[in-house]
Amino acid sequence: MELDVPPHGKSARSEDISEVRAALDNALLSRDRATALAVTAEALDRGTISIPELYTLVLGPLMTDTGTAWQSGITRIWEEHYASAIVRTIVESLATRVLTEAACRPSKGETVLLACPPDEYHDLGLRMFLDRMLLAGYDAHFLGADTPIAEILDAAVRLNTSLVILSVSTHFHRVRLRETIAVLSKSLPAGTRIAVGGPACAKNASGIEAYLLDEAKLGLEEVRGGPPECSP
Repeated sequence: MELDVPPHGKSARSEDISEVRAALDNALLSRDRATALAVTAEALDRGTISIPELYTLVLGPLMTDTGTAWQSGITRIWEEHYASAIVRTIVESLATRVLTEAACRPSKGETVLLACPPDEYHDLGLRMFLDRMLLAGYDAHFLGADTPIAEILDAAVRLNTSLVILSVSTHFHRVRLRETIAVLSKSLPAGTRIAVGGPACAKNASGIEAYLLDEAKLGLEEVRGGPPECSP
């Protein structure tokens, strides 16, 4: 069934998502953590938005806009940190919901490891990506920021990982990313794949094209709708 289209051309669902973003923006401007949490929880409860949509269409763009505002001198560093902390709180508050929904998804039968290379401390985007991988049916494990290469390798081996996903946010960390790829490529068990993503890769993929993460191939586009119905 098709959605009705409002006069200005946006879909009704697009309008709903825009309203969630606007309400969240207002909560952040008011430094109102409780309202920010309530806005996202209520939108999910009503079916206005799914968790993958919340991450890709609301929280991800919100953090990009927040970073741009700081780089442009519109906001202070503390304001960016404040917004990031609230977004992280929202994401962590959804952990039980994510695991419950993920249990209703068919398993991909594949184990994935997510980590940031050494010196990369921005891991919020990767943390959201963890939930998207879980919801897509992967057995996913998150190591977070600034992970030594040797520890990524050890975790990948011990967890019997078939795919290692690395994330970098700025071009300053691209050298460390290439170093990490070089070591892992030589040392990981045969057949273990490496994929890279993050803002730095989106802006400039020179030298790492062969490793760029492809969301469609991972099946992430399939879980943009609402939560599945669990069989009893």
